[in-house]
Amino acid sequence: MQHSGEAIHRRLIATTILVLTALLAPAVRAQAPADAVAVPAWRQATRLAVITVHGEIDAITRSSVERRINEAAASGFNAAILEIDTPGGDMYATLELCLFLKDRAPLPVWAWVHPKAYSAGAIIALACRGIIVSPGAAFGDAAPIAVLPGMGLQPLPTAERAKMEAPVLAEVVDSARRRGYDENLVRAFVSAPDEVWLLERVTPEPGGGARIFVGRPEYREAFGTDPPTMRSAGTQRATITDGAPTIPFVDLSLRRRNDDGPSNAAERDVMVEDQQTRPPVRERLTAATAKEWRVVAQVDGAEELLVTYAPEAIAFGLADREVGTDRELASYFGATSQQRLDENAGDALVRFLTSWPVRLILVVVLLGGFLIEIAAPGIGWFGAAAALALALLVGAPAFAGVTTWWPLLVVLLGAALVLVEIFLIPGVGVVGFLGGACILVGLVAGFLDAPLSSPEGRDDLTTAIGVVAGGGILAIGAAWALLRVVPQSRLLHGAILGATTGGVGPSALVLSSGAVPVGKRGIAVSPLRPVGKAEFEGVLMDVQAIGPIIASGAQIVVVSSTPYALEVEEVNE
Repeated sequence: MQHSGEAIHRRLIATTILVLTALLAPAVRAQAPADAVAVPAWRQATRLAVITVHGEIDAITRSSVERRINEAAASGFNAAILEIDTPGGDMYATLELCLFLKDRAPLPVWAWVHPKAYSAGAIIALACRGIIVSPGAAFGDAAPIAVLPGMGLQPLPTAERAKMEAPVLAEVVDSARRRGYDENLVRAFVSAPDEVWLLERVTPEPGGGARIFVGRPEYREAFGTDPPTMRSAGTQRATITDGAPTIPFVDLSLRRRNDDGPSNAAERDVMVEDQQTRPPVRERLTAATAKEWRVVAQVDGAEELLVTYAPEAIAFGLADREVGTDRELASYFGATSQQRLDENAGDALVRFLTSWPVRLILVVVLLGGFLIEIAAPGIGWFGAAAALALALLVGAPAFAGVTTWWPLLVVLLGAALVLVEIFLIPGVGVVGFLGGACILVGLVAGFLDAPLSSPEGRDDLTTAIGVVAGGGILAIGAAWALLRVVPQSRLLHGAILGATTGGVGPSALVLSSGAVPVGKRGIAVSPLRPVGKAEFEGVLMDVQAIGPIIASGAQIVVVSSTPYALEVEEVNE
């Protein structure tokens, strides 16, 4: 009986365990991570690099993102994620980055809209292999905009915007054809006149219902009438999140393909993977197929640009999933390790140096220092400052990959020609003029990132001319003021004298230009261009020549003597 009682007791415990297991199983499944599923091979990435793209998009952003993607590939990462949080930015830099992402990136690149990707950010996201969104994320409104110095992002005038829409539309439609997004939707991101309606199948097929997006021209061709206007610009539309899956419209006849077919096993595998990951697409509606569909909602109205939010982006087939944290991101890609690659200090420094106020200051230092060094040779400080300003003004962007090196070479060539004109063949004029022109052209070219045929290039040119012209005027004024002060400055006087005589002699004690009377004659001991050294009865003085350059050894006479300057001219006897 005892053994029988123990057996009954064991059965009771076992039964209790089974009942509790059955009751708790649903709760356990509910608490399990939703992403604890097998990751498909085309998305699998053991090592994941998260590359931040924050703030306005510019040439520095493009160069930095490309560099970090290449570094990630070289370090053995399997995929890169662009964490995008931007209001937009420079369109030329955006299109260049999209070209890199599509055709030159050494590893798969995905976009994570976290939390916003407007304008340039939306275009970049569409160019990536796929898009994931954070909860509450928004992206779209990809109208071309301008980045004006001191004013930030500004809408383009109507004419300029129309010119820019063509390449931007071509870019987003190309992304749709590559990635399987609906062309009507991506066009609505860019073109305000484009309208979009959501239709669903009237009688679901055995496999389930479906939704499609159509524009006004396609609707009119299929139904014979205009689609119903269900909203106006600026009104809030109802969020569309659930329902049947959407079938995007993609013009298959224009989708990019290799007409020669794969030439080896690796290319064949890439083509097969590409075909497997692309969603099914639909053909254009006709009068024969129109009766199968009915209008659900107007997604985008006239004279507005489409903006989608996280649930809508997924429902529309633009995004794959909501991902809110780095941990969820790693789980979605099946990554065992993950690393963030942010912009480095060098990127921030180059962005600071290429801002127009800093460039204006550098132009003033460069041109002003160059003028003072020519007029008062021997100081050295101003020449060193000019050389440093040139290196920062033109060299820093070239090092960062934003511009090329040729503007720096043109500026150096121009400086060399000016020096030849002054020291070797004075009075010719043509060589000096060419040198000055080369300096100006090189400085202006250092500002250009986009082709002059584009609105961005023309904006760059306008900014460059304004900064260089303004800097030149300020430099001339600063050089004139400093040259008036140099003869009276104890520190600069000693520096010039030391460079001229090899040390500080008794003449350094003669600080007042007024000590030499008008009409006093002396000898120029250095070329006066126009400032230099002259000797009066054994005492060296800083003087300024009136008129043409006076050669060393020439006889001079004082024509004006004030506490601020000693002006002389050559004696012609």
